[in-house]
Amino acid sequence: MLDTPIYVIDSADRKRFEETGQELAELLEEEKLSGVPVLIFANKQDLLTAAPASEIAEGLNLHTIRDRMWQIQSCSALTGEGIQVRTPASPLLLYYIIISLSWL
Repeated sequence: MLDTPIYVIDSADRKRFEETGQELAELLEEEKLSGVPVLIFANKQDLLTAAPASEIAEGLNLHTIRDRMWQIQSCSALTGEGIQVRTPASPLLLYYIIISLSWL
């Protein structure tokens, strides 16, 4: 089984992008995650103050990640927008993702 990190950020909290990027970089240094793709959920996209994916990528210094693929997925835990899971376990997985996002 392959562990794939799903990293969730508050896309409206620009002040924490640098700190968040440093935390993500530390997480990705874990040996068991070496080369594993990472999915970044940019939560709170329903807010007018939410940063677009390009600004998030720059703020998190994602351009420095060269040993794996990464993707930013815009989403809103409030509306459910951007959270599409297409697996047999979709309802349960979606539930856990929304619960995880809602604390932000």
